[in-house]
Amino acid sequence: MLDLHTHVLPGLDDGAVDLAAGLALCRRLHEQGVTTVVATPHWHSPRFEVEGAGIAQAWEALRALVSAELPRLILVLGAEHHCSGLEAPAAFVAGCRPLGDSPVVLVELPDDHVPANAWATLFALIRAGRRPVLAHPERCRGLRGQREQVAALVEAGGLLQLTLGHLLGVHGWRMRWHSRALLRRHPAACLIASDSHDLGVRRPQWDRLPAGWRRFVPTDLESVSSWGSLKDLGKV
Repeated sequence: MLDLHTHVLPGLDDGAVDLAAGLALCRRLHEQGVTTVVATPHWHSPRFEVEGAGIAQAWEALRALVSAELPRLILVLGAEHHCSGLEAPAAFVAGCRPLGDSPVVLVELPDDHVPANAWATLFALIRAGRRPVLAHPERCRGLRGQREQVAALVEAGGLLQLTLGHLLGVHGWRMRWHSRALLRRHPAACLIASDSHDLGVRRPQWDRLPAGWRRFVPTDLESVSSWGSLKDLGKV
């Protein structure tokens, strides 16, 4: 089982506060059945000053510790790209950090609006051979009035990463309603991930995953690259 959205890298953003916390989060994910963890620190977010050198340092430290302590857990490096609208689409594409060696790029929109050039940026990624995955689109209030644009992105090959805690209602009924609505409208384009940050409020919830939702959880990054070719996923 693959978790493609986590904040296990230590000391970078609002995720693991230190190396011990990063290892503890990886351990909890593994205990709950995750075999591959993608570390996706915030990238180009206005809330955090995360630099490439810091990511590399945190990655090397956590990877070495996980290799020693959790040898059966696969750790992959990626990023959660914030699309603020301040960057030209071409520059966004040039600076993107895919998940591992895959063409998959995790993209976050602001919670309160959709930037003017967001759609141009997402389609630019597709034209460049990348596979954009919108991180927790249920959180973006601006998307709720842009169903046609979301449908067009999905038709072009874009994917939607829904957060398990939102689907379960852990973070309130609104997130539960909006995430499940997206799952009903676009079942073949939806992926479930934890977006886990810690062992507290934003902890992994994989031990509560309903059996019927397992089909929305990838097994590995290769399966994400071809996601959406699944047929007859049935009703949610």
